[in-house]
Amino acid sequence: MRPYRFPLPLLWVVALSVSFPASAKDDYVRRPEIDVLHYRITLTVDPEDSTITGDTEITLAVLKPDIIAVPLDLGDLTVVSVAVDGIPSAFRHADQRLRIDLPRVYDTGTLLRLRIRYHGVPHDGLFIKRNKFGQRTVFADNWPNRARHWFPGIDHPYDKATVEFVVDTPAVYDVIANGRLAETTHLPDGFKRTRWQAEIPIPTYCMVIGVARFSIFHAGAWNGIPVSFYLYPEDRENGLVDFGRSLRMLEFYSELIGPYPYEKLSMVQSSTRFGGMENASAIFYDEKAITGTKRIEGTVAHEIAHQWFGDSVTEADWHHLWLSEGFATYFGALFFERNESRDRFLEMMKRSRDRYLQAYAKTPGSIYNPEITGLFGLLNAYHYNKGAWTLHMLRGLIGDEVFFAGIRDYYRTYRDRTVLTEDFQRVMEFHAKRPLGWFFQQWIYESGHPVFEVSWRWDTKKKEAEVVIRQTQPGFVYRLSVDVVVVAQHATEKKNVEVSEREHRMTFVLPVRPEKVMLDPDEWVLKEVVVR
Repeated sequence: MRPYRFPLPLLWVVALSVSFPASAKDDYVRRPEIDVLHYRITLTVDPEDSTITGDTEITLAVLKPDIIAVPLDLGDLTVVSVAVDGIPSAFRHADQRLRIDLPRVYDTGTLLRLRIRYHGVPHDGLFIKRNKFGQRTVFADNWPNRARHWFPGIDHPYDKATVEFVVDTPAVYDVIANGRLAETTHLPDGFKRTRWQAEIPIPTYCMVIGVARFSIFHAGAWNGIPVSFYLYPEDRENGLVDFGRSLRMLEFYSELIGPYPYEKLSMVQSSTRFGGMENASAIFYDEKAITGTKRIEGTVAHEIAHQWFGDSVTEADWHHLWLSEGFATYFGALFFERNESRDRFLEMMKRSRDRYLQAYAKTPGSIYNPEITGLFGLLNAYHYNKGAWTLHMLRGLIGDEVFFAGIRDYYRTYRDRTVLTEDFQRVMEFHAKRPLGWFFQQWIYESGHPVFEVSWRWDTKKKEAEVVIRQTQPGFVYRLSVDVVVVAQHATEKKNVEVSEREHRMTFVLPVRPEKVMLDPDEWVLKEVVVR
């Protein structure tokens, strides 16, 4: 996901113009007694009418015996009826919770089918309004826990499931959703029924529909995965330019990380409140971002990278959001390193570093910070930018071959599952063949970054330059492997040193007095530096 603001080269900036609900907290109560396996969401939606009619069937497994009720999340919609395996059931609906009483006790492993019929006007999550051209549209926008406002379910990423959408709309509208298009059927009274089926489990925040008069462009396919663009007709040519490298991005990430996890890849112009939203196989982009100038190519790379990290490999707890946003930010930049130049990549990483430093100067914090309770507060420079730099530093520490082998193994191991930071650490330690707890501790769990003061003096008699590196930040002292380069006329000396104390000294033998001393000139470490 890219929080809103354009232009977007590697930005995390939350739109100050968008009001986010401050009450959203990650105090979600897990339900270990059940496991949702599948949603079948049937909706009647007319973009000319704000009211929806829904009929959601939920298939779940009983994981513990003796449960007497199933708790679900559901917003302020009117529940008409509830049934369990076809038997009408008593229920209680209040405070965005739907408690469904079970007719009897079930054995562990039993599959139950819940059916909830409802209607009403969604107050969030599903937006029925006019687009920038005045045309009526319907778009879901669920992150982080707003799917509950238009269908019942377990509205937290820890419980992933497959989903099928059956959407009845006036026939003049097109419908996009997750997965593959299973069928389109024309109905009486000028309506049509569109059925999309996603057979790969995804979190509820990625389960979406979009309804609009689209111009649909089929961009081709890579390795059997079709790529398409869903654009407003007025912006068709602009969208073809802005999304022009989507197919190449799909190929690049598939080869770098592992097989693409979903049935298709669609780029969708929409009314999402974010610059981009990584909905699995159907990425939504803010309608105003489509300009035909390629300004959003960084966002496109970021959102496509999310298909692997965030959608397929999903954080089990919101406070590990860097496993989604830090990964997408870094792998978004990697596309430009491998397909354009190292300079373009470093430019993006420097901007990312600057975003982090600005945020840290204002509000110091760490990547993992369970004290943040408002979920939108997690859309910060720590998860996005410091998270990206943590991956970059890990790559620099263990080398490209080991790093990318670990990344591929991490994806292969946790594909379609949920993870915590320690799961990623465990995989990378296996490939690095050494403990990395110190690395994750100082970059994920500690607050701050090293601030270096570099000084040097020249001994004319010995022809030696003594370089002194001091860590001047308060508190924590960082353990680092860093390059020091001394440049003199017709001579350059480079040393890689392990720094783990407040002060580190080293000597360079040179034929003449140095012209300058550089610390980490290739930009592998997140830091501030003053050279004296």
